[in-house]
Amino acid sequence: MDRAAPRPAAVLFDVGNTLILASPRFWLFPLLAERGLKPTRDPRAAALEAFRFYEAHHLLARNLETALGLWREFHRRLLVGMGLEAHAEALSAELIARWRDPRIWPLAPGAEATLKALTERGYLLAAVSNWDATLPEILEVVGLRSYFQHLAVSALSGVAKPDPRLFQEALSALGVAPEEAVHVGDAEADLLGAEAAGVRPLLFDPLGENPRALHRLEGVLDYLP
Repeated sequence: MDRAAPRPAAVLFDVGNTLILASPRFWLFPLLAERGLKPTRDPRAAALEAFRFYEAHHLLARNLETALGLWREFHRRLLVGMGLEAHAEALSAELIARWRDPRIWPLAPGAEATLKALTERGYLLAAVSNWDATLPEILEVVGLRSYFQHLAVSALSGVAKPDPRLFQEALSALGVAPEEAVHVGDAEADLLGAEAAGVRPLLFDPLGENPRALHRLEGVLDYLP
């Protein structure tokens, strides 16, 4: 931490693959195992393609009906891409019926403990996420909503990272200057968007594959006074 820099007053967080684990291994594979199903094609390639579809369409998902329709198609494409065509329709419908089940949205290890510790230290918190209209309720069911003073959700705001306006919305809502905030996220859009808004980014990798990134959310606490 640069001790010459202003003491951060706020911490902004990405959600997908930062606070909530997005990889299918954490939320879909257990469901498949319960049914004796295994992917027959590369699940990583299928996930990349399904998430590209989601990213391309999520800004239109401004209400729950549209958002749940988007997630159903996301799940269907993911399952088809994994070679589970025969089960894709039924399982995608089941996942949508269970969208408020916290098991569908597994938290990254240390997520709640980190938010709690930051709150106790007096930091203001905001989520800055490329997500659809379901995010406020999802954060509620996984037990994280109360930690945030603001949610900057791309589909509800009309702009997506790396557009710095999503970060500027959060900064304005919290009443802090860019140099008084840091942003924790896993993707290039987090780095580029935060830097464009004048916010210091902290790169996080929940899978431990990027040597330049934090691998434990609690590590955020070591970067802050």
